[in-house]
Amino acid sequence: MSNTVISQFNERYEQLNAETRAAAEKISNAVRGAAKRVEQSSNELFETLVKTGEKRQKELAKTTKATSKKVAEKASTLDELRGKLAEALGLPTQSDVEALNKKLNSLTRKVNKLAKDAK
Repeated sequence: MSNTVISQFNERYEQLNAETRAAAEKISNAVRGAAKRVEQSSNELFETLVKTGEKRQKELAKTTKATSKKVAEKASTLDELRGKLAEALGLPTQSDVEALNKKLNSLTRKVNKLAKDAK
């Protein structure tokens, strides 16, 4: 091969090498830019999700509080109705049963004491 062909080959090689490096640099910059954009988007998305979650939590807290209040009111009403029904039927109330239990426990202790003293 002649020197001119080798010279042209070397020039073409250098040119392709320079173009390849320039293209690689552009690709590298594009990847860095894409990564930065993804990072920014993910941060924005994360912040949006946090705000949405906090808002939802506040809404649920309000709903839960209102529901709890309604349940408590209904339970109170139900207890009143139960009490009235028991009274109408002549059934003992819970406080009556507790009082009887206290008297029974007291009598049991006294009987046990008398039985122990009798031995």
